[in-house]
Amino acid sequence: MPALDFQTLYILIFLNSLAVTAVWAGFAWMYRPHTAARHWLAGTLLSLVGGLVLATQGNAGALVPAVLGNTIILFGFAQFWIGLRRFSRQDGGQVLAVAFSLAAAVVMIALHDSGRGRAIVYASGQSAVMLACLVQLLRNRVSGIGAVIAATAFAVALAGQTLIVASNGAVLAGALDYEVYYALASYALLCTVFSATVWNLGFALMAVDSLHRQLKSLSETDALTGLANRRAFAARMDRLQQQANERPWCLVLIDLNDFKPLNDRFGHLAGDRALAHFAQVLLSCARPGDLVARLGGDEFALLLPAAPLAEAGTLAQAIRRKVASSPLAVDGETVPMSAAIGLAGSGEEPASGDRLFSLADARLYEDKTASKAQRPRSAPPRLQLATQG
Repeated sequence: MPALDFQTLYILIFLNSLAVTAVWAGFAWMYRPHTAARHWLAGTLLSLVGGLVLATQGNAGALVPAVLGNTIILFGFAQFWIGLRRFSRQDGGQVLAVAFSLAAAVVMIALHDSGRGRAIVYASGQSAVMLACLVQLLRNRVSGIGAVIAATAFAVALAGQTLIVASNGAVLAGALDYEVYYALASYALLCTVFSATVWNLGFALMAVDSLHRQLKSLSETDALTGLANRRAFAARMDRLQQQANERPWCLVLIDLNDFKPLNDRFGHLAGDRALAHFAQVLLSCARPGDLVARLGGDEFALLLPAAPLAEAGTLAQAIRRKVASSPLAVDGETVPMSAAIGLAGSGEEPASGDRLFSLADARLYEDKTASKAQRPRSAPPRLQLATQG
């Protein structure tokens, strides 16, 4: 098996790192809040610098550039691990990365007269960081094809570095000819170089997927209340309707009463506070798995999966009581709140989700009309039926 020239490999490391660094620099510039991308940029930049330093040592392996270049690359690899931590919203790791890199440098200096010993330290250090990255990906169950690609690349590179450690140990033990080792090590290094390109590709896919999820969340979230918006509500209602034969569900429409007078008297800022307060009241009443949405203005809705009409009626009455007992404080005044409610269930056999919405909306209008007429009632028009069913 022919050996590859290490000097050429170091130049390859440099060129490869340069290309990947350019990509991460552009990404980090465009998406500055993405902290993981900044650490991955630092990792590729340090690998680039380390490759430059290693290229000056020659095939003889001069001590200073060998130790310095390998230490820089180790610290750069640690940035990949820290970037994965930031991607999973975890702090820390930088102190450990510095201490680990310096400890490796000290040991390599102590082994100044043993090239094989230094190679074992460096390869073991890289292996440890790669293993940490692999564990980080698997333990945090990072989803998506990008995570699969990155984890696979780390596993392949880890196998290559393990081969370097084992072959160096075999050379020291006299069990492996140096020429064979030289060939194995050159191919293992090449494997690591291309694996690094692949795991950076995986990181890029992870970052893009993360940004896509954030954009999707923003497009389905009401900015004022933090609730689902009409778009998310419509998508969820369509899914529930498709499963209506197996899992009956209910829709509850809710309007905040007298919102316009409150807005006119106290101003739009107070109106916004009232809507946000009302949203929190609804969230406190919802069951796990329910969707609470703001449809627009003072119009809100709850989607109740796997809920019979009677249970929805009970929940609606609980919402009415909770709203009544949760007044809003504005400019030193206590402003009472009340809500009009209408509900409908899939068991009433509407032809579609739109029909169900129209049914609930009509009942909401009845309740609002009754409220304006100040008719005494213990439940809105449909709630009496619902609680008896």
